Amino acid sequence: CTQKHPTATVIARSKPRTLVPKRRSLFVLLSHFTMSAEAALMSAEGWGSIVEVVNEPLEDVAADASWCSVFGMCVTCPISGICAIFGGLCKCMFVIYSIGVSCLPPWTCCSGLGSVQCGRPLWLAPSWWRYTFTGLVALIAQSRSRLALFIWEWQAFGSNAYWWHGEGFWTHTYKECSEITKSNQRRASAFGCIRACIPDLFATNILIFLSNDGPESQWGAIRTALHNYFLDTGKQTYNDRVGKLPSLVKDDWPLPKLSDMDDVNKVQKTVCKCVFYVMFGIWITEEEAQTLTGWRTNAMFFILPRLAQRFALNYGINKVKQLRIDTVDIVQTYKLEPIFVQMNEGLGKWKRDPTVKLCDEIMYVIGFAGMGGTSACVETVGSFLQVKVPAEASANLISFEKYPTSADMINAYKASPINYIKEACRIDPPVTSATQVTKIEKDIELNGKLYNMPEGTLNQYVISMANRDETVFKDPSVFDPTRSNLSDALTWNGGFGTKDDDKVYPRICPGRYLSLDVATTIVNHVLQL
Repeated sequence: CTQKHPTATVIARSKPRTLVPKRRSLFVLLSHFTMSAEAALMSAEGWGSIVEVVNEPLEDVAADASWCSVFGMCVTCPISGICAIFGGLCKCMFVIYSIGVSCLPPWTCCSGLGSVQCGRPLWLAPSWWRYTFTGLVALIAQSRSRLALFIWEWQAFGSNAYWWHGEGFWTHTYKECSEITKSNQRRASAFGCIRACIPDLFATNILIFLSNDGPESQWGAIRTALHNYFLDTGKQTYNDRVGKLPSLVKDDWPLPKLSDMDDVNKVQKTVCKCVFYVMFGIWITEEEAQTLTGWRTNAMFFILPRLAQRFALNYGINKVKQLRIDTVDIVQTYKLEPIFVQMNEGLGKWKRDPTVKLCDEIMYVIGFAGMGGTSACVETVGSFLQVKVPAEASANLISFEKYPTSADMINAYKASPINYIKEACRIDPPVTSATQVTKIEKDIELNGKLYNMPEGTLNQYVISMANRDETVFKDPSVFDPTRSNLSDALTWNGGFGTKDDDKVYPRICPGRYLSLDVATTIVNHVLQL
């Protein structure tokens, strides 16, 4: 089960990438021509193959996610589907599928929690077949809104402190989520409170999977390198590139109007161009930007566990693998390998072999969080400016009562662009939750009964619900960029804008300033400010 499937094929580009882009700055062209022979040698030696990296043997595949289990899931699909209708629409049935029935131990075993406690063996796979379809039905029933789904599950468990979903327990209060974001978190290769698909869907050692054990840890080394090379707002290069964004966007997006924000693909391509430019000083082509929008458009695949991925014949995994290959290919097109070679040399004992692994990991973070997350942010702001509910949000959870017209919204933005963006993302955050691992044994209450959670249990802290905690944010569903405590929102995995936010919240998003810089550039352009 842990080996690469024998029918897996190596993914290659469908057509060769143009080696000379249509648009490049004179600076970039000169830099390429003057690249030293030593740097060229460094970039070639030990670089490796991204195709081989994404096709390495699979890791940590549960028995209930094996191909044998997938076959059983296909055969029993009608039965599981019928059960899922009840589980996805009836709260009490969802609880039973999640943790079983306390008075019937055998039934408890045949649940998500019971399967995890038993090590997710193959003989308990039917509980995951049913559970997987149940999650899909519940999400559809909540208008595809993740926040609405979280609230529905929380209510199913009695609206208490915790509930169970996937392979762990979830928490939502501002107090506990804030404490978690301020702590040194233990992490694992897990996403959405379930073990992640590595190394095919996710790169193995990306930042979100690394524990922040201090500056000498692997997490500390990678985060420091990411900051020093790409995100240091104190460097002149960073500020010069951000300063040039408005003119670049203006040339690329003529005659803008607010309704252009409904063209999501255009917004996403512009975000990708801006992020790549600030990182590397290169304004990429339309074709390359279209490729990188995959970090936003493939978001639905990141949340699916391996069982669901295999049930869909790895369609989502193969799309993301190709995206990773194409992303590294863009890096190679512009001969940017020396940046990652130099970065890798500075990692000491955390050095990657081959170097392309580090490139893949860094570009995964840039694509997943920098491009995908910022695209979600700009899309939300664009919708709010037109008094529209974003596509992935629930109309029942957003109120525009204080700013009922587009003119009101535009005036609110002009009054304070940063506050407007922060409030929009408080209500509809690009990242809704994150997974940590418990460091100690803990007893928690689920649906009125105490359950023991051993050390190492997955725990999801829900940022989107913490941002709506009524003890912190008055009338949390009401959009109000004049709130005095906007910086307390945990949208960027910490209180962005609070005193010493990077010290108080060690895992706060390292690209938070870049996100705001790109968002304000695009929105200002559309509003012609």
